Amino acid sequence: MKKNWIILSTLGVLVIGGLLCFGCTSTVKETGKLSVDVVYPFSQEYSASFKNGIELAAREINDQGGILNQPIEINYNDDGNNTNTAVEVATRIAEKAGFPIVIGHRSTDDVLKVGNIYKQNNKLLFAPIIASSKLNRPENEGAYLCAPSDDAMADEMVRSMATQGIQRIAVVHSAGNTYGKDFIQKVEEHGAEVGIEIVDAVSYLPNLDYFRYYLKKWDSLGVQAIVTACVGNDITVLYEYLEKTGNTRPIFASYDIEIQPYVIPTNMKNLTQVTSYFNNTAAAGRESAFIKAYQKAYGKNPDVPAAQAYMSLHLAADAASAAQSLEVETIIKVLEENSFETVYGSLDFDKRLIDGIPVFQKIYINDQLVPRENLTGGGQSGE
Repeated sequence: MKKNWIILSTLGVLVIGGLLCFGCTSTVKETGKLSVDVVYPFSQEYSASFKNGIELAAREINDQGGILNQPIEINYNDDGNNTNTAVEVATRIAEKAGFPIVIGHRSTDDVLKVGNIYKQNNKLLFAPIIASSKLNRPENEGAYLCAPSDDAMADEMVRSMATQGIQRIAVVHSAGNTYGKDFIQKVEEHGAEVGIEIVDAVSYLPNLDYFRYYLKKWDSLGVQAIVTACVGNDITVLYEYLEKTGNTRPIFASYDIEIQPYVIPTNMKNLTQVTSYFNNTAAAGRESAFIKAYQKAYGKNPDVPAAQAYMSLHLAADAASAAQSLEVETIIKVLEENSFETVYGSLDFDKRLIDGIPVFQKIYINDQLVPRENLTGGGQSGE
């Protein structure tokens, strides 16, 4: 049975705070601050909530004594959401001293590219935003997934569609995007289990006239719903086209739609369901405590990136404190053998994929995404 190590919000007691550093390696300094590297597209406006989540977690950790009796300071690194820049940033971070767990990178392709850069330099990467099950492959052993996997979220999505009588779907994803392609593959796999068929799949949104061709094709194929795993500007373009063509089909969107504020027409919001996992309306428990602490600190509600940043930094701090060491191999052993109490409840790792975060559908109410009441029980699948 896995042991439990506890991470609580400012309203609780953080176990890591009072731990003494017995048996720490020579990399643990007696005085001074422990530098923790965080990587994200911080130059982008949408990164503000992610940074807030990190700052809130860092303050809580320091209020309770830091990590291994050392206060931490955050070193913010901007990778521009660009793979080449991500590699440059990862190489620079990996070669310097500091806390051995790096938090961040926003894109699937970036994380899959840089994980082993950290590993080769005796560091680990906690990826709070991506969902790729590929992190469990041997070639990606430097990275840990701190969000539900694409497998779990696709399972929840198709189960929700099945409960609503949907059997034939068309899917749209961004061209060349690893996350979108992998997510749709998982939708196809889980859809086959519940009698849902993908009758068309596209990754090309050149103009409105061409999109009308898709609609005619979908009409002829009896498409009942549209699934989108688009990212970035493609989300905005797709919804613009759907509005202009008078779409009335339900739209099932992957969680990427929550990662930053996208412009979505109101009449399309009414048709949209989003597969998610952060309960932003929680009224009790640790999610509620985090929401209240975030509201007090920043005067607004947290979103998925804020929750993920907050959870990932606390999780990294707790892992090091449980290990009583900054040695990577000791921390890896702790991650393999223990469960951790987080803002989402008790979590552990299946190899390097996190397990235990509930997955559910959200709908728009008054322009805010909130959990649907009729949960399906999906989203628990593993690799």
